[in-house]
Amino acid sequence: MFLFQPRELVGFLVLINQLICKFNTLVRDILEEIYPAVAGRIFNILPRDPFPSGPGSSTENGGKEIRELQELQRTLYTFLHVIATHDLSSVFLSPRSRGYLDPMMQLLLRTACGHKDTLVRKACVQIFIRLIKDWCTRSYGEEMVPGFQSFIIEVFATNCCLYSVLDRSFEFRDANTLVLFGEIVLAQKIMYEKFGNEFLIHFVSKGFPAAHCPQDLAEEYCQKLQGSDIKALKSFYQSLIESLRHQQNGSLVFR
Repeated sequence: MFLFQPRELVGFLVLINQLICKFNTLVRDILEEIYPAVAGRIFNILPRDPFPSGPGSSTENGGKEIRELQELQRTLYTFLHVIATHDLSSVFLSPRSRGYLDPMMQLLLRTACGHKDTLVRKACVQIFIRLIKDWCTRSYGEEMVPGFQSFIIEVFATNCCLYSVLDRSFEFRDANTLVLFGEIVLAQKIMYEKFGNEFLIHFVSKGFPAAHCPQDLAEEYCQKLQGSDIKALKSFYQSLIESLRHQQNGSLVFR
């Protein structure tokens, strides 16, 4: 496994994805065995920084290597999405896999906030939604995954659900972007259902002021979030984001 090159890893992951889609949770034991080796190899060879683009990034040998790594990264997103959406997220928490939880979270966060492929961003947001549903059920007052809830509230919520959509590159006229936006709004609804005021207070008191959100709009957001109409929430949140873009005063930079 550790000798697999990017191209071979892609083929291996595609095969595993097919097995998961066919057999679902029946492959849990097998997946718990192979995931640590797969994750270890992939996170070791994938660059932490975004892939280079523009002149000079597509030379013969270097360009081929970058393309293979990009393909591996895209296949990894699909692999993680398939695991999360087939009731197998517990695989990420097995003793041998826990060490790869942080690099996985950081990769998913960066991608959900700014990947140039909107559909890839959507898949990463969907992974977060599923992990919140699976892991944020407290038994006897203890967190199932210590630190995960605070990461979601303090890092994912503000960066992905607010700052990334305030960025002017987030184009509401694009159909795929609107689908991504729908998932981002759904994530907020799920966070409120799971965390209640702990999420809402942090989001409104920490995120909104940084975006110079007027108090009356913040209060209306709270009302919409606490209501049962997800379409009304989505419509209001889009108008809120567009309003904040217009009135920004430069203290927080949105391109």
